[in-house]
Amino acid sequence: MFSLSRNSNPKTLILWSSLQFTFSISSLKVVWRKDQSLDQAIQNDKQWRLCARVVREVLNEPCQVIPLRYLEKHRERLRLPIKIQTFLARNPGLFETYMDRIKPKSDPVRFVRASDRLNQFLEEEKKIYSENEPLIVSKLCKLLMMAKDRVVSADKLVDVKREFKFPNDLLVNLVPKYPEYFRLYGTPGEGKSYLELVSWNDNFGKSVIEKRAEEESRLMGIRQEKKQQVQDYPDANQKSE
Repeated sequence: MFSLSRNSNPKTLILWSSLQFTFSISSLKVVWRKDQSLDQAIQNDKQWRLCARVVREVLNEPCQVIPLRYLEKHRERLRLPIKIQTFLARNPGLFETYMDRIKPKSDPVRFVRASDRLNQFLEEEKKIYSENEPLIVSKLCKLLMMAKDRVVSADKLVDVKREFKFPNDLLVNLVPKYPEYFRLYGTPGEGKSYLELVSWNDNFGKSVIEKRAEEESRLMGIRQEKKQQVQDYPDANQKSE
C-alpha cells in the first residue's frame, strides 16, 4: 500500500490528505428513512387522480349517465387497474347505480351516475371557483407573462392545472370569457395547441410586496393631506379681526 513519510513534498502531502478525505466521504453509507406523511400524500394524490378520471368520464356522457358495462370497457383508457365494480365498492360516495334500458325494448341494465354527495361537492367547487375568478385570471396572466413570447402549451397547462388551482373547465369556459387577455390556438388534445397572452396588464406584473408598498404609500399620502388640512383650517374659536 502506498505510504508517505514526513520528508515528503508538502504539495504531495496536501494532495494525499484531500484524496483520503474524498475516499472517506464516498464510502459513507446514507441511511434512507421513509417519510410516512409524504408517502401518504403521494398515495392520496394517485387515488384522487384516478377518481377524477372516472368522474370526468361519467360527467362527459350525455345526461351524465353511462351503462356500467360501457364504463368497464373504458378501463384501459382510464388507466384503471381494477374492475369498475371494485372501484365503486371502494368509493361508495362518488356514484350510485340504478337499472334502466339502453333502448326502449332492450332488457334493463345497470347504469352509473353521480351521487347526490358528489353533485353537492361539484356545486360547492363551482361556487368557490366563481368567487375567486378574478384571482384565477390574474394568476393565469402572470404565468403567461413569465413564459417565453407570452405563450404556453395548452396541453401542458391542462396537465398542471391542479397544481396552480385552475378549474377543470379552464380552457373551455374561463379563457373564452376574457378575449381581452387570452387567445387559444388549436384544440387541446388534438395536435399542437397554445394559449397566448394578448394584452399586458401592469397590475398583474406587480408583486404582493409592491402592491402593499403602494397601498401604504397611498394611505400615508391621505393621512398627510388630512393632517395638512387640519393644520391649515382656521380655529373655530378664534375671533376674526
